[in-house]
Amino acid sequence: MYQKAIYDEAIRRIQERRISAQKQQETRTDQIRAKIPEIAELDRQLRNTCLSLAKTFGTKDCKERIKKLEQYCESAENMLRRILVQHGYPENYLDTQYLCPHCNDTGFVGGKPCECLIREIGMLGAEKLNAQSQLSLCSFNSFSLSYYNNLPPEEYREMCNIFEKCRSYAHNFNLHTSDNILMIGNTGLGKTHLSLSIATVLLQNGFSVIYDSVGNLMHKLEMEHFGKNSDGNTLDLLLECDLLILDDFGTEFVTSFTKSMIYTIINSRINAEKPFIVNTNLVEEDLQEQYGNRILSRLFSACIMQFYGRDIRQQKRIQQNRSQEART
Repeated sequence: MYQKAIYDEAIRRIQERRISAQKQQETRTDQIRAKIPEIAELDRQLRNTCLSLAKTFGTKDCKERIKKLEQYCESAENMLRRILVQHGYPENYLDTQYLCPHCNDTGFVGGKPCECLIREIGMLGAEKLNAQSQLSLCSFNSFSLSYYNNLPPEEYREMCNIFEKCRSYAHNFNLHTSDNILMIGNTGLGKTHLSLSIATVLLQNGFSVIYDSVGNLMHKLEMEHFGKNSDGNTLDLLLECDLLILDDFGTEFVTSFTKSMIYTIINSRINAEKPFIVNTNLVEEDLQEQYGNRILSRLFSACIMQFYGRDIRQQKRIQQNRSQEART
């Protein structure tokens, strides 16, 4: 169940879009009336016809008059569109341009939540979870392959290949066809940086992304499951966001509850064709020992990226120390 505050905010945002679309339509209409007198006259005649008809409601020939009005309106609409095209405007220039064509920015279709409302709720929920995360977004531009220059040639080529794959993944992301990714390697090799660079691109393109350490997410789920925070809906958000990034996989305190949650999240997203990225410092043997075959088999069905190199944070500290020594 979604939190009421998130649901209300999603409704408010969609209603704002509807009001904005209607105001833009009114502005375009005023502009066209001022520039094209024929349309202003056409609009005036239509208004007068409607007022005249309103006075005849309840009379014997009311149905016939309504039929004639419908025909007149259709004719006037076609004429209006022709005039717009003649003056260089699109024929639908005066239509209200709603962002969602399915619900016309109401949030509902046939009394049920529209896809745009569900998506907005997911975006807001992801924003809330990400705001509580200790991670900061990164970019591909700030990722330097120079830290891998001293690797053996085949390992350096693999790191270049991983960088290009991640960048392509971000810019060509598709909700139902993009691969799941398992990033494996020692700490400080760029797994978090690249996965969050992917998140940055996707967020800019309007996708909902949740990124956090597995430890933090399991703590939230445990608090909600055991009633210490009954107002949460973290599991729903983890299952429904467009991309889920699980960082520091394997560093959390493993219990029967966390293993069950991890299996549920990964298996449900695979079944729903919703991609995930998992970052871990553990090798295959450690993962199997910690989580068992059910989780391991699902993780290793992903696109595996093996990271190589030396801890980049340590390399940066050495470079900084050398720079300070050179200055003194």
